[in-house]
Amino acid sequence: MNCDAMELKQQAKFDLLVQQLERSSRHRSTTKYQLRVAALATIGYGYIAIVCLSLFSSLWMVRWAIEIAQKRPISLDPSQLWILFGLVAIATFWVQSPSLSDREIHRAEFPELFAVIDELRYRLKTPKIHHVVINYDHNAAIYQTPHLGWFEWHRNYLLLGLPLLQSLSPEQFKATLAHELGHLSKNDSSFTGYILRVRQMWENLTADNNLFIFQWFFRWYEPLIKAYSFVSIRDREYAADALAQSMTSPEIAASDLIQTYIYQYYLQECFSRQLDRQARERETPPTDVVTQMLAALRQPLDPQTAQIWLDFILSEATDTDDTHPCLSDRLAAVGYPTPKSWTPTPILQTAAEYFFGDRLMDLAAEQDLRWYESRKAEWWRQYHHARYQYEYLATLNLKATTTPLTLAEATIQANLTTELHDTSLALPLWQELLARDPNHAGANYQVGKVLVSRGHLSGCVYLEQAIVLDPDLAISSCEELYKFYIYQGDLDSARIYLEWRQQYLPKQWRSRLERNLLETDRFIPHDLDPDLVTEICQKLSNYPAIDRAYLVCKPMQIFSDRSLYVLSLKIDTSLSKSARQRFKAKSEPDDSDLSIEMLCDRLQVELNFGKRLIIATFDSHRSSGTSYRDLKLIENIQKIAGARIF
Repeated sequence: MNCDAMELKQQAKFDLLVQQLERSSRHRSTTKYQLRVAALATIGYGYIAIVCLSLFSSLWMVRWAIEIAQKRPISLDPSQLWILFGLVAIATFWVQSPSLSDREIHRAEFPELFAVIDELRYRLKTPKIHHVVINYDHNAAIYQTPHLGWFEWHRNYLLLGLPLLQSLSPEQFKATLAHELGHLSKNDSSFTGYILRVRQMWENLTADNNLFIFQWFFRWYEPLIKAYSFVSIRDREYAADALAQSMTSPEIAASDLIQTYIYQYYLQECFSRQLDRQARERETPPTDVVTQMLAALRQPLDPQTAQIWLDFILSEATDTDDTHPCLSDRLAAVGYPTPKSWTPTPILQTAAEYFFGDRLMDLAAEQDLRWYESRKAEWWRQYHHARYQYEYLATLNLKATTTPLTLAEATIQANLTTELHDTSLALPLWQELLARDPNHAGANYQVGKVLVSRGHLSGCVYLEQAIVLDPDLAISSCEELYKFYIYQGDLDSARIYLEWRQQYLPKQWRSRLERNLLETDRFIPHDLDPDLVTEICQKLSNYPAIDRAYLVCKPMQIFSDRSLYVLSLKIDTSLSKSARQRFKAKSEPDDSDLSIEMLCDRLQVELNFGKRLIIATFDSHRSSGTSYRDLKLIENIQKIAGARIF
């Protein structure tokens, strides 16, 4: 059994255990199940205490043995050892809570909002909310920070995202508040936070395999505590949904859930892509992104587009990738039938407008600044990568006027034209690629996508071919086919592709999981043509910071006919200052990590492997600071015969 299969096998065992525990938890009271989870957490603490006491006893026995050997006492106060033991225990059990630096709002500023919070707290019998803070996420959450580490004593934070309030009516937002406050009911959040901190403590203890004495226990303990806590947290999500329904109504609670999912999908599919396009054209991000977001959320959604998004969301199944159940399961749990059709209802006054009134734009301006500060470095990277893409595309376009491009170069030309300009503009390039290679997966997908967007049935053939040729294109192809048949009014054909999409989703998730690089991965020699390897080396030689390069193959279990290639680059940071000048603006602060990321971005474009290539880098002058896992991964790659290519 190779390591990749073992990873997938462990995931399958975890999924099965979660399913068994979910069935079991339905037949037990919540209190009894939580007691089992708490007992399991206590076992973990108990093992650590036993280890620490054993080490303490061993140290004391060594002292005693030395005294006998030397026939004289060693001057050592026992209290000193107990103090040392206490400090080690605190360092072991302490789990640092992240600081919350979002904008806090107060009762005197927004009394209407706090009145609703007080009403729900009274009805739900929840403890005090110590802080209410605003951020720029499309989300809401209850968060507890223990002020004495594992001794508990919590401060309760209610996090509210301005965009979320802007996408809901006041009644719908009340359901959201009830859900979040429901997590505090019966100390739910305290218990959940406790379990999560136990899990975090064990992850810290076993990080990088530095404390081998814990490893054998953790291999048995980790799947259990993870699965038991996972089920407990998911049960609390269902319970919080039920409380939201009881505080409002089934219709309002359901509309709150649907509206939240729909507008989250809109922000990902539309608003974020608009920002990506802006990042290609301007070096610094806009200073009013949150304000733009609030305005965009106020615009009505196209009913047919919103229905298609909802169909996609409802077709997704609950899995172990997220403790939150899928939307269809959450609706079923509150007794609301899955909607076959849904039309966005115009909101006369959003929750943000109702509760914040004239101060809404002031809050948005504050969040504009926070968003700008948190994203400007990544924005800068996106912009300069796009500049490089434009230059590279111009070079290929110029070359194409005098010399026929290779198939790889023509693919890069078509990809860059699509990304930087428009799919329709790139259509002739994709059609030329299809003429040269009818089994070109990307060309089939892009040609089919353009044709179906124009209402041509012929595009369906190309999209179906893309599904066969490249499983990475299956979900997006199914979505394009579904939209086409919906617009054509052929609901039976559309349903076929929605079901296909549903079948591919878990495969894609497992495939992404399998593509993660682990120190236990098994690698084999690559199977690339020598001429292609020579071409790769020529491209690597353009970057003086690259000292060595290793190329190997990682066999896949999911989609086994598509190998994953790993290119490991050894970066010589002694050249980093001169190398960075090729990637960074003079006004940008010195940041070698950002430059290395940009180097990898450019190589991904030039090598044109798509998702079949992972580029991993390591510093030739910082091996002492490299984690055990990274060192083991590097060692596994380098020992493969013929791995070094540069």
